[in-house]
Amino acid sequence: MAGKKNYYDILGVRRDASQQDITKAFRKLAVKYHPDAGGDAEKFKDISEAYNTLSDPERRKEYDQMLMFGGIPGSDFGGSGGRNRGYTYTGGDVDWSQIFNNMGGSGGGFSGFDFSSIFNGGNGGARSNRPAKGGDLNTTIDVSAEDAFHGATHKVTYTIPSTGEKQSLKVKIPAGAVDGGKLRYRGRGEYGANGGERGDLVITTHVAEHPLFKRDGADVRMDLPVSVYEAALGAQVDIPTPSGETVRLKIPAGTQDGKTFRFREKGAPDVKNKGRIGALYVQIRVKVPTKLSQRERDALEALQAQDTRDYREDVRRYE
Repeated sequence: MAGKKNYYDILGVRRDASQQDITKAFRKLAVKYHPDAGGDAEKFKDISEAYNTLSDPERRKEYDQMLMFGGIPGSDFGGSGGRNRGYTYTGGDVDWSQIFNNMGGSGGGFSGFDFSSIFNGGNGGARSNRPAKGGDLNTTIDVSAEDAFHGATHKVTYTIPSTGEKQSLKVKIPAGAVDGGKLRYRGRGEYGANGGERGDLVITTHVAEHPLFKRDGADVRMDLPVSVYEAALGAQVDIPTPSGETVRLKIPAGTQDGKTFRFREKGAPDVKNKGRIGALYVQIRVKVPTKLSQRERDALEALQAQDTRDYREDVRRYE
């Protein structure tokens, strides 16, 4: 075992931990590190060795006595010399399915989970020969904003952990795909044990940001820059949409910054509701010139001098 951690440190429990606390800690770590679930074989060996000792009252008593005298002979826990006195994990005397599935509901967040699919039904007898479904595999696919809007087909290659073989399949990205969406391909995951069926392959879509359109599920939002003149006098502006078509927006005279216009069914396809298309929301952003020509300045100053409107009436109420 690596480092100088003792068995309590490995399981993350106190030295006065109850048997129930030790079992709970082991179950949590075993699910994370078991090789059949894609975990770390060496770490799983360590936690199994720790549990095999601490779950047995007599072994635990002997182990505690050795810790009191500075470590375990022959191990990496701080002692030296001598031989390891039976604390190497063999796995032959632990029934994993009994540990995980017959705890009377004390598993907290693990209740209802079929741990036999990970541990192949436990040790010994006919149970170890029962078919067990393979675990699910997870991977991520990068999708451009355009492909997410329109749909596309991508090739995905992944590795089966138990065999190291690489497998490929064509993945159909649905129109309207969202960032973080999941595609499940049944029977394309880890191989099962004893003739059991394969697990599934779960692919998470990572959708790139679009420079103009921002996704809000099936709805799409965009900012439309307009000049102070267009906002004041009104204008008509052609607007691109995610589908590639163009729609015309009529901006009324006197439109204020932040005003939002909605175009029905001009957003993205709704992957959760087939046939439905979200809306396109266009928000007006009034752009004020940062540099003026002398002629523009003179014209604006003349207009300002003639303007008698009280723009801060509501503010002055609180002066």
